[in-house]
This record gives sequence, C-alpha cells and structure tokens, in this order.
Amino acid sequence: MGSRSAALFVFLSIAISRTLIRRAATVAIDDIELVRRLDTELVDDYQLARNYCLDVPTFALVHLRSVAHKLVDRLAEAVEITFKSKNLYDRIEVLNRAKVIDVRLARQIHKLRSEGNKGAHPEKYRLSQQQLVELARKAVEIAAKMVAESYPVITQQGAPQWQFEPVDQIAGRELCYRAVMENDHQAQYLVGTSLKAKGLMQRERELSFAMANDNRDFNLDASGELLKQASYWFERAYEHHDEAKFEHGVALIHGYGDTIDQARGEAFVQQAAEAGVAGAQALLGYFYLSGGHSIEQNLALAEHYLLLAAEQDQAEAMANLGVLYHQGQNGDVDEQKARHFTEQAANTGYPVAQYHLALMLMQQGQLSQAVQWLEQAAKQRYPDAMATLARMLIDGDGVEKQPQRAADYYREAIRLGGQAQTMFELALAIFNEEVPQPDLVEGATLLQAAYHYAGDGSDLHSAIEQLSPQVVNAIEGRCQQQPQELPLLQLVLAKFDSQKLPKPFRSALE
Repeated sequence: MGSRSAALFVFLSIAISRTLIRRAATVAIDDIELVRRLDTELVDDYQLARNYCLDVPTFALVHLRSVAHKLVDRLAEAVEITFKSKNLYDRIEVLNRAKVIDVRLARQIHKLRSEGNKGAHPEKYRLSQQQLVELARKAVEIAAKMVAESYPVITQQGAPQWQFEPVDQIAGRELCYRAVMENDHQAQYLVGTSLKAKGLMQRERELSFAMANDNRDFNLDASGELLKQASYWFERAYEHHDEAKFEHGVALIHGYGDTIDQARGEAFVQQAAEAGVAGAQALLGYFYLSGGHSIEQNLALAEHYLLLAAEQDQAEAMANLGVLYHQGQNGDVDEQKARHFTEQAANTGYPVAQYHLALMLMQQGQLSQAVQWLEQAAKQRYPDAMATLARMLIDGDGVEKQPQRAADYYREAIRLGGQAQTMFELALAIFNEEVPQPDLVEGATLLQAAYHYAGDGSDLHSAIEQLSPQVVNAIEGRCQQQPQELPLLQLVLAKFDSQKLPKPFRSALE
C-alpha cells in the first residue's frame, strides 16, 4: 500500500471512529431505562405492566395506576407540595392548579388512573379480552410518555433521548412455565387472574345469548371451565400470596371451582383485607354494608373497610361509601359525604358511580350536569344509564327530544342488561308511536319478554296485565280499519292469549 493510500486509510478510520463515537453518545435508550433513570421505585411496576400487558392486561392496568400514583408523589416532592387528600384524582388536580403540570399531562395521568380502574373491575366496563389487551398496550406507551414529560420537573434536566420498544409475549410464555415448573406463586396468581377475566367475559356472552333465546340454550360450560382453571391456580398460590388468597375466597363464594363454600370464602376475603388488599377491603366493606353469608350487617365496620379501600383509590369502595352515607348510619344521613365519595368514584371513570351521581344531581334539579354524567356512563355501556337517558330523550325531560337516539339506547340497554322495566318502556314507546318507524311485532315481543321476566305480583307485572288488553283492542280495531296491514297485525295478535295477556315468552320463539 502506498503512502498516500495509507494516509487516506488512516484518515477514513479516524472519521468513521468519530462518527461512531458521536452516534454512541446520542443513541436512544429504551423506555424501561428511561423509567429507571427517573426513579428506580417506578421501574418495577412499569416493567411488570409492560411484560404482562398482552397476557394479563387487567394486572398490567392496575400496575400502571400504581405508576401514576408514584409519579404524582415524585412531582409533588420535586416542588415541595404536600397533599391533603389521599385520592389520586385530587392530587392530580392540585398539581394542575399549581401549574406543576400542564393540562395535557394532567389528562394523561387521569387517563392512566382511569384505565387502571378498568383493570381492577373489567366486568363493570363490559370490555372484551381483546379490548383490554389493546387498552393495556396503549396505556404502557402513555405511561412512558408521561415519565418523559415529567422528567424535567423532577430532575431539573431534559429527558434523555429515548424510544419505546414494542411489547411482546415472551413474558407470557415464561409466566406459564414459572407457574407450572417452578411453583412460582406470583406467576400462579397471574395465570389465575388472566383465566378469571376471560371466564367472566365468556360468562357474560353466554348469559346474554341465553336471555335472547329464553334460556333454551343455557350453556355455561366454556366459561365454567375457564373459571374452574382460574380457581385451581388461585388455590395453588393462596397460602403464600395475599391477592391470590382474596381471589381464592371469591372463587369459593361464587363456586368457580368444584364446590361453593361461602363461609370459608368470606373468611379468606377477611384475611386478605387485613393484609391490605384493596379489593378484599372493598368486598368485605360491602359484606358489612349489606350482610353476607356468615357476616352480619355492621355499618361501622363497613365504613372502616370501605375507607381503607378508598384510600387506595378503589372505585367500588368509594361508590359504596356514597351509598352508606346516603342511606345513613342509624338514621344519620350525610348527603355531603355521600356526594363527595360518589363524585370521587365517578371521577375515576367508574360507570356505576357516574350513574348514581347523575341520580343525585337529578334529585337536586341539576339536570344539565346529570345528563353529562349519564352520557359518560352510557358511553361505557352501563345499562341503567342508557335506559334513563332513553327515557329523558323520549320525554324531552331536560334535554331535546331525540326519539331515534332514545330507541337506540333502549335497545342497547336491553341487550346488555335484560331488565324487564326497560323492555316495557320501549314497548310502550313503540305502541304510542314515540319512536321512528315503530315495529309493532317488536313491541309485542318486548311486552312478552317484560311480562316473562317481571316477578309475579310485582307492580310491573300488574301494569302489563292492565296495558295488554288495551293494546290488543287497539290492534283489533286497526285490523278492521286497515285490512291491508292484516298479515302484520295478526303476527302481533299471535303474541297474546285468549285473555289478551302476553303468551309465555317461549311459545313466541318456537
């Protein structure tokens, strides 16, 4: 090699080395390293959520809520703010009002808090497994971005260059291996949690199908098998794992395994509650509020355990505290506390609480605010909220009349909740021609179903017995006036017996 070629080679080597050094200096770290650099106390929850968001999304969402809690505390420490409330919603709002975080970041933290509550109560939000997985996957990415945006406030330095690494399912496969081969109690709990979530969603689909077919195909085998497997893994882990002990107790109470043992199940729930498990504290508080199998009603103990769970941002506990204070202890009603805790639960995104808060506001004449909360609960497919909104939209009660939207809400509420009162109301709206393009056959079928599901001797049962002859008489009169509609009207009349009462619902489907 000549001297000029050698010199050129050396020059190029130096240039390449310098380029590589510069690139190495600016290479992006991954999201786990970003979280670790900000706070090592955050990384365990974040990594657990990331690892299991595709296989156990409920578990991942709960841990991301924990990330939100800890991040809010770190932000407050950085600017020397002391919180008065233990509630996460209140703490986020304190930081927002103090301009420690901007509105956009506040919304991100609120979203993570809300998604965490969905993980804690997936059955209350009527989400499919696929929806939960997608929710958890997106929430992990939101959490990483949230950490990056909080970095300058907490460290007084700009966030390092970072990139989000796509999640994979390797951790899920390792989880099953550890549960089976290594007798890992945490892994056994997580496998049980995943199976339970899938089982409850499958059970809801089975029950909806059974109701639509008048119980003729009442088959719970698929959900039963999933719940039985979940019960098995909880039983494997419960002696060494407090959350598994709680779930094992729930499984015994509901009979997810081979046997039902309510007294023993309640005892395990109580033990888990004493160990600080928020879900167990909330359930034990509910048992003391309403009475359990072996637990007598005790409102003082109900308040005690519900408050413990509420301090951990447990939405169902907050909602039940609202019920407790609304009903009163020994006749001592506290509407201010009832409103406070119901509103806190509603702010977590819990649809049951959003509905209860709407009812409170309606009683106080605050219809516009009530409608806003009803809308939020209805968006989460809560049947009672949908039915109430439908009623208001039909009557124009505090809102503009929107008959088509009302009919849509009624039908969705019936599909999801199957409540006889809702069926009756839509049937009435159809026969009164309060909805667009009223289908008289649909109305008669709904009246049959409502009569079938209403309890004998109930007010609704009596109301249908009074209304049905009027409907039949009106249809018979229409047959004479509009003979061209006779085939359709005869289908309607076929839904009623000789006494002009709805026939048994089964006969209409056969």
